[in-house]
Amino acid sequence: MGKNIENVKQSKYGRGKELIEFSELFIQNIEDYDKLFECVGKEAIDVHVINTLKKFVGIKCNRIVVEYPYHDKDFLSTYYCHYSKKFRGFPKKCYRLHIMGENEIYYGYIVLRPTVKGTRLGTTYLSPKLLLNEEGYLMLAKYEAHIMNNKQEIYCFPWMKQEVDISVCAHVAAWTILRYYGNKYHNYADTTMGAIVQKIKGDMGRKTPSNGLTPVQIADLFQDYGFSPIIRGGLKEKHDQFLDEITAYIESGIPIVGFISPKQHAVSIVGHGKIDYSVLDNPVAVNKLIDEKTGILLHSKLISSLYVMEDNYFGYRKVSKSLPTSESDVDYNLFEIKFAVVPLYEKMHLVYNEVYERYVSLVETKTMNWEEIKISRIYMTSANSLKREAGSNEEMCEELKTIILRLNMPKFVWCIDIAGVDNYKKNLTSGRVIIDSTCSTYEEEPWILMHDGREIRYYDEDENDKYVVECEINPYKIYTNNLERV
Repeated sequence: MGKNIENVKQSKYGRGKELIEFSELFIQNIEDYDKLFECVGKEAIDVHVINTLKKFVGIKCNRIVVEYPYHDKDFLSTYYCHYSKKFRGFPKKCYRLHIMGENEIYYGYIVLRPTVKGTRLGTTYLSPKLLLNEEGYLMLAKYEAHIMNNKQEIYCFPWMKQEVDISVCAHVAAWTILRYYGNKYHNYADTTMGAIVQKIKGDMGRKTPSNGLTPVQIADLFQDYGFSPIIRGGLKEKHDQFLDEITAYIESGIPIVGFISPKQHAVSIVGHGKIDYSVLDNPVAVNKLIDEKTGILLHSKLISSLYVMEDNYFGYRKVSKSLPTSESDVDYNLFEIKFAVVPLYEKMHLVYNEVYERYVSLVETKTMNWEEIKISRIYMTSANSLKREAGSNEEMCEELKTIILRLNMPKFVWCIDIAGVDNYKKNLTSGRVIIDSTCSTYEEEPWILMHDGREIRYYDEDENDKYVVECEINPYKIYTNNLERV
């Protein structure tokens, strides 16, 4: 630091007894990223950092503010439990790169940590608007950064690169999810990478260097942080059904750790790609996707990609059902995800498979007059969120709105939004089923409410009775609170 170089401005700012230095590097072309070698100490930067920025950030960034020193809590947590014990000394202080765009848009920041080459990209909070190349639906939380007393907000999902001998890909995947939950929901405590490493169980000896983690170890870790996790997948399961299940949890706003085989790799799954409405205009394609017996066409069948936080590449990488090509974000496809660890809330008892089976049985009874082709989106949400959405939904009829607002529900419910082809293309719901997520596995009728276009059936827990209300129910706006469209 302190060097005068072309296109760089410098300033200093006091924080307590420590003087923090800021340098501004202006990015006019890709090669300008090379000047970071002159702004950042050699212990925290290498060719991998530069190439990553060139490839994934590129010219969307027009200015980088380099902050030093920066005390990153995640690196400090691994420093004290690992790096401080090494004979060859490692510094504690990090650099922080603030990424700016046109019109002073703040995209977020990247921590550069003084670790071994190829592992120096640390805690990263970057907006998906910077990194996505096409439409995505993602889980995002708000994070804050301060630059000389100027507070900046970032809506993103956390990312970092593995440190190899103390943290591998599975540690990072778990960390991204725990950091997301700890920041977004007050029910969950925030944590650090060092704390995660120390909590890992069943490692048959030392925790560092790490040989990797199993789905069971990740599930145990989530349990230690207050979740009730489930492990899904396996060779015996039809993989298209497995992807339907994963997509349903993503639609629920629940991030997942996915295990990829044979690569022995783990990622966090945090969203899905665009919805292919054009499929619905192709009768042959529809016939391949629809359940002929029930007329159910799962919403997940119209989604061909998921977004992952991929520590080998960068944040928000798209994984498709198709085989990877030279233009793919990663070198594997969705069918290589063999296992998934889902961190459920402790009172989420019913899982996706049980909900889907109940729904199929309900459709077969023909209790409700739904469309012949029933495009069905299955997801979980909080009762409070569902009620807020109903209260503000101007297209929802007053009878249905009143019932939803007044019904007693558990903290979380399963929902199935149903629509025919025309309404689905307009992002409208013409039918809905609300299911008690705390019901027993063997409960045959876990329904709280269901409706079609002419009647509402609901269960009143206070009176322990079922009711039917006949009224005209016009299609209304779909529920979208779990994911952000980017």
